[in-house]
Amino acid sequence: MRIIKKIIIGVSCLLLAALCGFSAFAEVTLPEGAVKGLPEKLTAMDSSGKPVDSATGEYFFLAENILPGEVYTKKVQIMNLREDKAYHVYFYIEPLDESKKGVIDLEKACLCSFYLDGTLFYQGTVTGSGTIDLVKTPYDLGYYPPGDSHTLTCSVAWVNDSGSFLIDEGHRIVTADGIKVERPKSGIDSVDGEIEFKWIFAAAVDENYDPPNTGITLDALAVWAVISAVLLLMIGIMIILISIKKKKFQKDEA
Repeated sequence: MRIIKKIIIGVSCLLLAALCGFSAFAEVTLPEGAVKGLPEKLTAMDSSGKPVDSATGEYFFLAENILPGEVYTKKVQIMNLREDKAYHVYFYIEPLDESKKGVIDLEKACLCSFYLDGTLFYQGTVTGSGTIDLVKTPYDLGYYPPGDSHTLTCSVAWVNDSGSFLIDEGHRIVTADGIKVERPKSGIDSVDGEIEFKWIFAAAVDENYDPPNTGITLDALAVWAVISAVLLLMIGIMIILISIKKKKFQKDEA
């Protein structure tokens, strides 16, 4: 019985270690100091006013009714509204299960491009597989001192015409007896698709950032208080001296 118990414990330990190893492997490795989500006053919002979830860093982009040849664009502005902290911001893609709808596999048919302030840094599938791997490797969206902002732009275009074979207008020929249908229509007049994907934003505070001193310190206030008091005293003395001199002049005149 003891041997069986030891075997069960050993197998359980191995399974637990394997599960932990799998979880660690599946987890994206963020740069040192970075955590998922955006701290207070570090905001990210798209052109429609939809914000990134500050707690989780998640943003869902749904591209629907995609048609061949059309480009769908989404812009997200990232802003640091704090006055005392600077941040590094990172970005990666987390694929979604069952994110595709319609008759076309838009994951394969679409070209996704990402730009930071107008500069292209990625081209590939909407799920993050392309010129760089946006699933495993977070992309650095730049440094954000107080008041700074950058714009992340995503464009999605259906460039693969693999859906055209689904549209079959049939084949008809004109004969002396009329129109003969060689092959009927497929019943599909047009094709479109829909795909949703999730972006994750993360941030790391710059511990070495020293905010500029734009306010008045207590020492400066004390100096100004002393100067103001001295000036008021001098003005008071001058008023008294002028008053005495005026009374003396009036007495001499009398």
